[in-house]
Amino acid sequence: MKRPMYIQKSKSCSHQRDLNNSSVNNRPNNRSNPLKRGISFRGVKERLKEVLSEGEADLFRGGWERIGDVLIIELPEELESKKLLIGKEMHAMFPKIKTILNRKGITSKFREPETEIISGKDTLTVHKENSCLFKIDPTKVMFCAGNLAERARMAAISAPDETVLDMFSGIGQFTIPMARHSNPRKIFSIEKNPVAFRFLNENVKLNKLDNVETILGDCREVSPRGVADRVVMGYFVRPERFLRPALAALNGRGVIHYHDLPMRNEVERRADDLISTINSSGYDAQIITARVVKSYSPARVHCVFDVECSRRDGRDGGMMGRRDGWQ
Repeated sequence: MKRPMYIQKSKSCSHQRDLNNSSVNNRPNNRSNPLKRGISFRGVKERLKEVLSEGEADLFRGGWERIGDVLIIELPEELESKKLLIGKEMHAMFPKIKTILNRKGITSKFREPETEIISGKDTLTVHKENSCLFKIDPTKVMFCAGNLAERARMAAISAPDETVLDMFSGIGQFTIPMARHSNPRKIFSIEKNPVAFRFLNENVKLNKLDNVETILGDCREVSPRGVADRVVMGYFVRPERFLRPALAALNGRGVIHYHDLPMRNEVERRADDLISTINSSGYDAQIITARVVKSYSPARVHCVFDVECSRRDGRDGGMMGRRDGWQ
């Protein structure tokens, strides 16, 4: 087995085209950091001391996300009673923001955000990134601004002669930039959340794309078979559950972009386990690249393995058989 290269998110992968020379704008122009608009985080905290005590202001933390003209912050429980004052004060600091949300968590099987408005009213917005437009309501669907570099990488990774399967499309975070900048022959874009699926279809139209076919449903049930040169598995919660339909979607051989959430000290072991699982399904496989997308917690990292797979001896790896060990 070829050992994965361990590449930090700030570095580019040698096998892909140079994003700086492509049509993709890889600058984080929409990276959710209003601090870059002329006021430091310390300045924000000092301004908040006009409505908070010094101790309360010290509880205020960064990590904000800007999606379109909606700003998302996360307030600790200790500041619950002051959230409207904070929202009003921050709105005065950033007048081009139309609405400020306090994110409290993620709920349900569809990973819907749990948020509340602390200033403003309208939450429907259009987010621009890598020369693509994303219509979104961040109170209804997730859009992680922290994955900007990975979305830029994926935008340029395909080719015009490829067919791609995006198994967890959301509102089109990977599908839209890849369809626009790499211009593959076809992208099958699957999403099971009806709300996200509606935004996915609107974003395909908004970006005037004619090479995307959207599919509503669970990717384990509706993924096309034997058609893909490339499969994007952009969901890292127990992703092994979805590896079977990903392999079945390949046209004999191709690349799977497998997202995972290993412990920091177990990245290589997870890579070895992934290769073993694919090998046992009748495929030869090697990892082209292992890349850290971002730190998820002190103990875990969000990473992606780019895996080149080739079916052995024309076998289908028992794809129509039982799913023992894959749930």
